[in-house]
Amino acid sequence: MPVFQGIWGSIENFSVVDALVVSLIAILIVFLVLVIVILVTAGVEKGSSAVIAKVAINPRKENEILSRDEDAVAALMAATIEFNRETGKSPRVKSIKQIEE
Repeated sequence: MPVFQGIWGSIENFSVVDALVVSLIAILIVFLVLVIVILVTAGVEKGSSAVIAKVAINPRKENEILSRDEDAVAALMAATIEFNRETGKSPRVKSIKQIEE
């Protein structure tokens, strides 16, 4: 009873050429899967960059202190929270500047 039964019948009928054909088919399948993965990830990356471009907040020139001073960010957040507690309205910050003493 032959151990290997397939399109070739038995292992004795399996030649080197047949092995090369099977190997090439397996390699092609692997590369096709790789191309599919690359295309899907490129599409996701392109889509995510479009979303990031729409939701990114670019600070205005007069608010550039927020990128330099962490204390200013904390003070701004505290002030907006306190304003919301007192008035119940959502504040909208138009500008922020540092007062020199």
